Amino acid sequence: MEKDKRVRRSRRLIKEAFISLITVKGYKSVTVKDIINKADYNRTTFYAHFSSKEELTEVLVTEMVAGLEEALLIPYNEKNLLQFGSLKPSSLRLFEYIIENSSFFNLLLKDDTIPNLQNKVIDMIFNLFKDEITFLSDQNSEANTENFATYRTHGIFGIILTWIKSGYIQSPEELSKELIVILNSYTHGVRKNK
Repeated sequence: MEKDKRVRRSRRLIKEAFISLITVKGYKSVTVKDIINKADYNRTTFYAHFSSKEELTEVLVTEMVAGLEEALLIPYNEKNLLQFGSLKPSSLRLFEYIIENSSFFNLLLKDDTIPNLQNKVIDMIFNLFKDEITFLSDQNSEANTENFATYRTHGIFGIILTWIKSGYIQSPEELSKELIVILNSYTHGVRKNK
């Protein structure tokens, strides 16, 4: 048990050091040596957890994007049919998750960032909208075309980027209220497919 805790702590500190270095130096310039120096570990410890900078990158992105997907799905996990008009801002965890992990999500704004980071976030949102849930329009018909999923994906991603650029000026609750209004503007609800 204690060993598991140490492993989790080491992995967390290595990831935090990596994010911090990307923020300062850019992704391409960061080396394993930089990471171990920043995290105050040796090469043996690093390589006990990750085989390379690229594997560390893959693990970090996979975990963060999976967490974002989980946060996006929270309101839909309770019910198969969700009406936006009755959705409470506190039930949306998307913006809370982003602010809790802001050092990582700030990397979305960097020029020299993790390769394809924006695309991985966009793809996750798009696939969720396309495959996991069906939007229901005001005419009680499904609005689940690929173009509609693209429209919703880029709208939400744009809101996220603008919020990050603003320095998180709005609270997660304020932004959740606005998102509910936006989601309710053409579709009144969603049905979870799985």
